[in-house]
Amino acid sequence: MNEKFSVTASHATLAEATKAAPGAGKRLLITDISGSSDKVGAILSIIEDSAGTPVTEFEIQVGAGNFSQSFQTPIIITANKSATVSIDGTAVCKANIIGEITSN
Repeated sequence: MNEKFSVTASHATLAEATKAAPGAGKRLLITDISGSSDKVGAILSIIEDSAGTPVTEFEIQVGAGNFSQSFQTPIIITANKSATVSIDGTAVCKANIIGEITSN
């Protein structure tokens, strides 16, 4: 059975939460993303390996308010790499990813 995870961050101008690399032989599967921002045109992103060689796996421009998406096919993060979710705002924003840790 896969281990489930969720990471969330809130901040005034940039909410950014990172799920650490799960270890050798394991990978992250992102099943859901959500975010909210007070900024029209806020950018909500999922970035693989934000501390190393970043790769944008998902990005969408959202209006002011709330956004959520469940992926029918999960976003698969490279084995033993972290995943970061971020969204920008002007005074308040929140970002969240949900998924599972699986063996290769």
